[in-house]
Formats: sequence, C-alpha cells, structure tokens
Amino acid sequence: MTKEPKQKENQNTQLYTDTVEAHIIADMLRIESITTELKEFKVDTKERLGKIENWVLAIVGTTFTTLVTIVIAIGVTLAGGS
Repeated sequence: MTKEPKQKENQNTQLYTDTVEAHIIADMLRIESITTELKEFKVDTKERLGKIENWVLAIVGTTFTTLVTIVIAIGVTLAGGS
C-alpha cells in the first residue's frame, strides 16, 4: 500500500518536471527569436541611418556651397560697382 502513494508522487513529480522543462525550452526559443529580430532590426536601422546621414551631408554641402557662392557674388557685385 505504501508503494502506490509514492508512485503517484513520483509520477506527479515527473509530470511537473516535464512541464517545467517544456516551459524553459519554450522560453529559450522565444528569447532566441527576439534576439534574432533585434539583430535584424539593428542591421536595418544602421542601413537606414547611413542613408539618412548621406542625405543630410548632401543637403548641408549644397546649402554651404550655395551660401558661399551667394556671398562671393555679392562681394564681386559690390566691388565692381564701386
């Protein structure tokens, strides 16, 4: 008679252990999936920021060049008119 309760207890313990292992494995898979998504997001964001950086540099360069050209044109006009 004492074997039956112990067997049930062992079965319950084994079932609990299997359930916990299944949860741990599922959590590990979720963590791996999230890590992969974050790596992909990092790569995509880096590429997009690189493109934005190039656009900003082009806009700033064009603006600076235009400003310098206007200042030189004003200077030449004022110097020629005197």
